[in-house]
Amino acid sequence: EHHHLHLSSCHECLQLENSTIESVRYASAEDIPELSDDCSSTREENDGCLARGIKRVNLSGKPPNILIYLGSKTAKVEFEQVKSVLQECIDVDSYTIYHLHEEQVLKAPWVDNSVLLIIATDEPISEENHKQFMKFLSKGGKILGFSSSFTFDGIQIKNKLKKAVHELVVSKMDSTEIKLNLLVSGCIFEEVMKEDTSKVKILSRLNNADKDTVIVHLSYGDSGGEAILSQAYLELDINSMDVQTEEDFNLLKISNTKRYEVLKEILISLGLNCELSKIPMLTPIYLLSSDEEIRLAFLKWLEGNVDAEGLRASSKVSLKFVSSCESKMEITPSLMPVITETGSFSSEHFNLKTYQQNLQTKKLGKILLFSEVTTTTQNLLDG
Repeated sequence: EHHHLHLSSCHECLQLENSTIESVRYASAEDIPELSDDCSSTREENDGCLARGIKRVNLSGKPPNILIYLGSKTAKVEFEQVKSVLQECIDVDSYTIYHLHEEQVLKAPWVDNSVLLIIATDEPISEENHKQFMKFLSKGGKILGFSSSFTFDGIQIKNKLKKAVHELVVSKMDSTEIKLNLLVSGCIFEEVMKEDTSKVKILSRLNNADKDTVIVHLSYGDSGGEAILSQAYLELDINSMDVQTEEDFNLLKISNTKRYEVLKEILISLGLNCELSKIPMLTPIYLLSSDEEIRLAFLKWLEGNVDAEGLRASSKVSLKFVSSCESKMEITPSLMPVITETGSFSSEHFNLKTYQQNLQTKKLGKILLFSEVTTTTQNLLDG
């Protein structure tokens, strides 16, 4: 009997696939959202690594991408400096940091696919780029400005001082204050008289007679967009600055720990995770089935496709089939045990009984491999 090749548009295949997906949806503790029929997106051919590498899926909201905009310069050294400081503050396993190049601002699909934009250039922001940054804010994006000319709404920049080391007083989220010395651009922020001044919050002033404002928080729109703009060089360490005197060098060195404390507090207030995540231990794979006859047939087939030790070898991930879970069982990214006798299986994230009740297919989805924690599922069946 000949079996015709099924196409992606085949009605029968789509019904089977949808049935299995629905069954997993019911059985999973995760609230899997509906996906639109058209998941495609157009991209410019020359958008570079940002557009190609950008993470497209995040069930909790925007993809965890952080972008650093450094103006029209190539600025590879500056990018690595800012990136390095960020990595000292955030959970590096939770975010990916990209360089947003000048030519990508208006073309790459970053507005809907990033949680934070860092603007770290003293170059004037073009009108087109400013509109794009405001669009990002209007969609709930967060912006962190490092000594940049970017402002909006009730704040303007005034060039009042010389670029020098100054003492700052920073207001923390717990209403306490912290004093530290930082290199300041020479510019300060001034509030423009407007009807709604509640969207502007002063976070730091210079400890001088005029109490000049150097760090502000601004909210924007109804989707949670917000920006923290700083005229202090929070992103630069001592070795990255052109420090004029030994006294300034010592002041900055003493304040370095506080600088990280302030920067981390700012990132947390913008919604970033700055707690180091614990990498969970890998767990074995369970061979589950909603049909005993199909399970036995699969195990019979398996006997002729594994070696004497029950190993199904592969160049990427080898599977070792065993009847029960042992306490000293080896589990690595390249060697995963598969438990075939699963009478006592239980999981807080997956309910096999619910899965069985909602599965409407005859064969598809009757055998499944389930693991609580694995590095990837893409290579599991390569062998």
